Amino acid sequence: SHPHSEVNCAEPGCTQDHSHSHSHSSESCRDPSCTEDHSHSHSHSRSTSTTNLGISNFVYKSSKPFDARKLQRLLMRWPIPVMEELNLVKLSEEIEQTKEKAEAETASPFVGLLRSKGFAWIAPTVLEGPFNDLERHDTVMYWSHAGKHFGLKEAGTWWASMGKAAMKQVFKGNMDEYERIIREDFVSGEWGDRRQEIVFIGANIDQKSITEALDGCLCTDEQVAEYKQALINAIEEYYASNPQ
Repeated sequence: SHPHSEVNCAEPGCTQDHSHSHSHSSESCRDPSCTEDHSHSHSHSRSTSTTNLGISNFVYKSSKPFDARKLQRLLMRWPIPVMEELNLVKLSEEIEQTKEKAEAETASPFVGLLRSKGFAWIAPTVLEGPFNDLERHDTVMYWSHAGKHFGLKEAGTWWASMGKAAMKQVFKGNMDEYERIIREDFVSGEWGDRRQEIVFIGANIDQKSITEALDGCLCTDEQVAEYKQALINAIEEYYASNPQ
């Protein structure tokens, strides 16, 4: 199934609360990082600031996947006491090594952040063998941080995982929304709507440092090539073992 379904807001900088998860529905939100209460009309600019308080926001975007190990190491430097579901790397020894490295790096680019929310794409960590986690390829990770709490949890599947023909069936009564999703969310012809799109809100936050830190967690071109080849191998293996 494709649990892509909650009513969404159209603005990336929108930060008001409402229940939100990524789901396949013609009612889906225009921006994954939006959290606006839709009981009232509103408008937001892509980047806003409150001069007196030093509050500002920006949207981090990338069409490359995160490397789970690099991302976990970065998040462990984030000064937040309560973190949920951050075992991005399955092997426990790798998690322990990540913790040790994180303890040695105390500086964090996330100081001053009040809230962050959006969708993340994380590459598989085990590309071959019976214990591979290639299911990550289709899995949306929902990034949610407010105050002292941070979570990164599974939130359904990317639209691209179901294919455009199936999407058209879902949106047959609302093709304008289908066209909007293809136009705005499908950032890559190869990977579809798989992407990073996370809004950050805080006091005197350093957009450049946060962006550089997150860019440093993206997969290298070599890693993306290995990821792509693993998917091809898995598809070939499937058809070889399930002849038509």
